[in-house]
Amino acid sequence: MARYEFGAGIADFVVAPIDGQWTVAALAPVTFWNAAEDGTQYTDLLDQSTAPATAVTSDEYGALPTFWGPDGVTGMWADAGGTRRAWVEARGAAAGGGIGEYTTTKGLVIPAPAGPVSYVIWRAPHACTVTAVHGYREGGTGATINATAGGLDLLEVDLSLSTPDTWLTGPAVQNEALAAGDSLALAIRSAAGAPAAVTILIDIQGLG
Repeated sequence: MARYEFGAGIADFVVAPIDGQWTVAALAPVTFWNAAEDGTQYTDLLDQSTAPATAVTSDEYGALPTFWGPDGVTGMWADAGGTRRAWVEARGAAAGGGIGEYTTTKGLVIPAPAGPVSYVIWRAPHACTVTAVHGYREGGTGATINATAGGLDLLEVDLSLSTPDTWLTGPAVQNEALAAGDSLALAIRSAAGAPAAVTILIDIQGLG
């Protein structure tokens, strides 16, 4: 399943009647439901920093910030404590664009590696998941690679690039869940026969 993005749209404002006129409602808590009346509250939300949340608060201008709904939910009824709820739809839902559906690749080419070396290449902006580690060796007689997320190996066993000029993929990924702020590093664990270059690519899901 995937989480879809809500809020921060042109119509995503909380309004309230004040002195007989409608105006924006600043710093108003908003809850989300599966029905226009009664129903069940959605409490499995992620706020704009992807931290768990049960409600969202409008900003000083009455605007709803970016947040993510529960898995697979593309529309919800918003309740700001008034007499009726308003329907809100996720951004990109029609195109299937939710957290968890896009795969992005991060990587690095290491020229002429002579032995073990590791490079930090990326910082996770929010929670996401590593789904695969790939390697490619040009020349030489062998190399082994791995990658780390938050300092932990992503592959339980180093991937041997036993065949030159061929993309090889590691076994099942471990420690695959990245939290916001985690560092992703790519590592050559060994190199033999003077490879001309080793390329390491990591597939990451959940950045869309």
